Amino acid sequence: MDTRPRSAMDIVTLGHNDGRRTLSVTVPWDEVAADYDDIVEMYSKVRIAGFRAGKAPRPVVEKRFRREIADEFSHRCGWRLGSEAVSREGADPMGPIEIADIDCGKGKPFRFVAGFTPVPEFELPDPGLFAPGDESADPRDRISTRLLEQVHFEIPDEMIRMELGSGTGDALEPESPEWKCAAQRVRLMLILKKIARREGIDVDEADVETRIAEKAVEFGTTTSALKAELEQTGGTRRLKEMLLAESTLDFLIEK
Repeated sequence: MDTRPRSAMDIVTLGHNDGRRTLSVTVPWDEVAADYDDIVEMYSKVRIAGFRAGKAPRPVVEKRFRREIADEFSHRCGWRLGSEAVSREGADPMGPIEIADIDCGKGKPFRFVAGFTPVPEFELPDPGLFAPGDESADPRDRISTRLLEQVHFEIPDEMIRMELGSGTGDALEPESPEWKCAAQRVRLMLILKKIARREGIDVDEADVETRIAEKAVEFGTTTSALKAELEQTGGTRRLKEMLLAESTLDFLIEK
């Protein structure tokens, strides 16, 4: 969990198009300077010809790894500050936040555009209506079915395509069984996230690390290798959402 104080950022709403929001964000240099220094320090440990490992002067490191430092700096600050900006706007993004048009450099304000689709507005029914019906089914399945019966709202096609996966979603018709199943999965996840917020249910990084370690053993790979793969494909966020859904369902079952 990031425990740093919130950045002093300027946020301007650029527009609302087809349910999607776009924010222009500017953060002063002194709020991201520590990130830059940390990245330069990381690259300073890489051996450079003519210098002992870790002994190259900082200007030499910055020049030698200029592109790598810029890429890491953009990625690290863009995603962290994008999430913070959306949170400050009081918005709940449905799916990942897209970061674009990054303009940054040493000593300069960090500027970027964040785009996201807010979660549709919907009301949760009385908790008593969550009670499962068919006692022969798995408790989580029973609660899930009941929630889907009680809470209805439209899911943007974009989110369903994302759930189906790149390429697959574009090939399916909205009336297909696969499309309808994906829409239900997205709707259930959003319902459970809203219940989790209301009840104060959360998943911390330790829970995610533990599940990754368990899956690494199951898949016959290392924890670090699986973690790197998940981070590249957005799987870490998905895993955290799944753990939150499991915790919320278990809460409802016990309640």
